[in-house]
Amino acid sequence: MTLPIKLKRGLKANLPSAASAGEPLFTTDTHELFVGTGESVVPIAASDPTLANRVEELEMHRSTVVNTYSEEFNTLAFVDSEKTTAGIVGGRVAPTVTPDFTEDFSTTNYFDESNSMGVTVNTTNRLIRNTAGIKNGLFYTKPITIPSTDKVTINAVSNEPSAYAFSEATRFSYSGSVFSQPMGFTDRANRTWKVALVNGAGIYARVTNPDGSLSFEGTILPFKGNTHTLPFQTVDYVVDYNNRVWFSISNSSLGGVVGAVNSDGTTFKDWYTLYLGSGTVIATSMTLDNQNRVWVYHSVASYTRLHVFNSNGSLNTDMLNILTSGSTTYLRSVYDPIRNQVAIGVINGGYLKVYLFDSSFRMIRNIQLTFGGENSSIDLMYDRVLDKYIAIQTIYTSATTSYAIKLYSLHPETLAQTTSIANINANWVSRLVADGSNYHFVYSSNVELNKFYLATFKASDLSVIDSSVTVSTYAGKHFPFKDSNGVLRSLSLTSRYETNQAIDEYSFGASKATVTLEVTNNNGLTWINAIPGEEVTFQTPSTSLLLRARLDSPSANLSPELYGYRVITGTLTGEVIQDFVSTKLPSVSPIAHASLTADQTLQEGSIDWYLSNDGGSTWESAVLGRKHSFKNPLYADLRVKAVITSPSGSVKSPAISGYTLTSSNLLLTPAKTGTNLTATMSADQTLTTPDTFTKITFNTPTHDELQEFDITLNRFIAKTPGNYLIVGSARIKSPTTSPNGLHLEVRINGQLHKVLNSIVSYSNHAWCLNGSSIVQLQPGDYVELFGYSFFANGVIEATPTYSYFQIKQLW
Repeated sequence: MTLPIKLKRGLKANLPSAASAGEPLFTTDTHELFVGTGESVVPIAASDPTLANRVEELEMHRSTVVNTYSEEFNTLAFVDSEKTTAGIVGGRVAPTVTPDFTEDFSTTNYFDESNSMGVTVNTTNRLIRNTAGIKNGLFYTKPITIPSTDKVTINAVSNEPSAYAFSEATRFSYSGSVFSQPMGFTDRANRTWKVALVNGAGIYARVTNPDGSLSFEGTILPFKGNTHTLPFQTVDYVVDYNNRVWFSISNSSLGGVVGAVNSDGTTFKDWYTLYLGSGTVIATSMTLDNQNRVWVYHSVASYTRLHVFNSNGSLNTDMLNILTSGSTTYLRSVYDPIRNQVAIGVINGGYLKVYLFDSSFRMIRNIQLTFGGENSSIDLMYDRVLDKYIAIQTIYTSATTSYAIKLYSLHPETLAQTTSIANINANWVSRLVADGSNYHFVYSSNVELNKFYLATFKASDLSVIDSSVTVSTYAGKHFPFKDSNGVLRSLSLTSRYETNQAIDEYSFGASKATVTLEVTNNNGLTWINAIPGEEVTFQTPSTSLLLRARLDSPSANLSPELYGYRVITGTLTGEVIQDFVSTKLPSVSPIAHASLTADQTLQEGSIDWYLSNDGGSTWESAVLGRKHSFKNPLYADLRVKAVITSPSGSVKSPAISGYTLTSSNLLLTPAKTGTNLTATMSADQTLTTPDTFTKITFNTPTHDELQEFDITLNRFIAKTPGNYLIVGSARIKSPTTSPNGLHLEVRINGQLHKVLNSIVSYSNHAWCLNGSSIVQLQPGDYVELFGYSFFANGVIEATPTYSYFQIKQLW
């Protein structure tokens, strides 16, 4: 396990006059080492230069690993319900009296099936929702026994998603010019940009403030000369950390250009022509990394090229032929801030392919997904909550006139996938728009020419929520986006005006699915609305309650969900001190430091916060907004606790609406690890074809503490840099032909590294061959063992003592 480096460091001008005896101090500007004596600090470089050099080397190879988690209490996924005594209602944590009844739908014991209609109880996921195809469901409980009271409070946790309907369309472009490639987005000042290319003129931009007022409007990055004309193949943008907007254009006559404007629309970097050699520039895509570098991909006739620009506009990197197997008409790139890597999705050779690049622009992994055809449309996004790449693709299902939509969820490290085929007939899809846990896109149907629809799906399971919202019946692909106020909009070329290409702006209105609770204490004679968190008073006391919930949705494909409820009896009186406690939270490992911020309202009470990195065995007091260092930095089970105090006689209690917790540690890179892998085969493998390299199906790891072996792809994937010892062995069952033989080889990232062993046998007896090699690997490099059989139907025997794949990290 890698230990954090505990050195006090800073500028030499800020060096303290005294430090604890033996405490090391390092100056980051002059690279000097000091040590505390208790009364002063003294330099030690002169007396021990070797030690000083070693400390400087450690500082140079140190890196900070950070993970951030935000909680808004939309679900109870990270709430320790057994230790949490406070109430969680409508996304808020607040004091309540002790609940007399709690339902989490882990059973159907209190589900009144005979009176309920159109709802389903899911005990696995612990929720109720409308039955498929039902818009208005009704849930009834069986009688709930409570202490005699005339006052109750119902607390409930629900998910109420929104369905969208077309609202209106207005003209965005002005007459007399030819427009193309419309886009909408928000900048880092939360202003809404609506832009489009104007043939021979430049980019027309209309930028509005969140209150709807106009920030500026006009032509930005004007074109020069007479070459900046149609056809423009694609255009893309990024907003950098200086709130500058960068644009990239692919054009057959331009080759490819990049330009950038300041936040007020003035030119920061005039159009910069990228020389791409011969061939038409077909597609472009841009993304931004955490160093404020702009990555620009271009696809031409025979290859894909990458340019990277620094924040000052200078060219950082120019890479040729990063993908050499032909061009792509669709190119999408996205940045993963957790791993500091860029993923790019392309349609290449008829397939959707995804490639990963590290921060040094080195390709570290790729995957080939479903065949879709050269004209398939795609998009790719990174979902930070799920820590997944979300992708969409149109694919041919049987013929060139029959299409379907396929959705993907890809792991950012292994590119392992889950997929779903949407029941949508579409030959084109727009870019994706994230909307909380859902994603929207516009698609066109080849069944209904020039008719466009809005569709929504869940990122968590790739299930389609709705696909029936009609957007327009005019020719012109759409660019959907959310404006600065969260309103879903779309810009699209349209054919409903003059012959010149024009652009319409579409807006959508949201209609919310709802859960409405009602309660009765007289067996249903009188039902009273039970607003979560608000006290209900009955005319007379009772010891029995019935609860019902109405689940209403604007769409049969969209259902609200009720995750559970609590019945609280009596009125809140006296001082109440209650806790909120989380379960294990996403974090770095191990956890040396954490910083906590919270969205809280104290009212007349108080909230005290605590952190634990050992699963709650030890709680340490935390100050909001201040970095907290754990006493033992080697633990890796991060939890948070809040003690909420509401004083006696308080009218309003303190409440928590959410919190954000950032964990970090300091690591040495490269670092020693505990990689110690042994993998064997679960079944014999027949090498049916002679003179052919075949991957050996090692799919049963017996030692893999760091989870670095992919049993689906039969490969080891390194997580840390270092030198590794690779050992491989394979036993061939008694062959039926003579002579016979086998090559056993190691491949790194799909390329031959070493032949471990090779044998030619003139007998029909079983034999075994093995070998070893030392190789240097970087994170993401993968290792596989291949066999090359000299004869047909050779069988590698799945005997662990003879056939095995071992890897040990040396340093």
